[in-house]
Amino acid sequence: MSEEYRTIVYAGKEDRNREYKQSFPWERKRHGETMAKIARTILAMSNLRDGGHIVVGVEDGTPCLPKGVQAKHLSTFSHDKVADFVRSYADPYVNFSLDIVTLDEMNFVVVAVSGFDEFPVICKSSYENILAEGAVYIRPRSGRPRSARITSYAEMRELLDLATEKGVRRFLEMEARVGILGPTDAEKFEQQLVDFS
Repeated sequence: MSEEYRTIVYAGKEDRNREYKQSFPWERKRHGETMAKIARTILAMSNLRDGGHIVVGVEDGTPCLPKGVQAKHLSTFSHDKVADFVRSYADPYVNFSLDIVTLDEMNFVVVAVSGFDEFPVICKSSYENILAEGAVYIRPRSGRPRSARITSYAEMRELLDLATEKGVRRFLEMEARVGILGPTDAEKFEQQLVDFS
């Protein structure tokens, strides 16, 4: 697992599935805007097939430089605190884990976001000019890596196709458990062999 984290932290650039933030405390009073930007990125990554990672402790640049999270900032991060904040904006919900990772004597906060389970995630309330109620956020394929509202047919089509694919997969798994559609061709053939003999 540490090699996977090393690859994520030291990639040197952001992409569709990876976002970097410099060290800051998870404290709404002074850093609410940064927290809202992270929430927007979590919502956007949850609308991707494979989700993504947000790494706190990497400074912007070319390349992005791993500097670590300051000790006084690190103590303010926990899964519960981040989840409580994000829950205020995500509908239906998002799945993510939060790990404190130590690499080369530096600490990083790594948020691993999973793709949505059943339905795409929309924003259920606004935060200043960062989060908008009713918006669906994604990580666009083109342009600089960012979390943005869906603004094109192609982006909406990609999200709807993903939701349809997940819905069909869920239906087929349920069908396999309860046998709604009856026996499969292989099962029918096996039965015919039994009946024949």
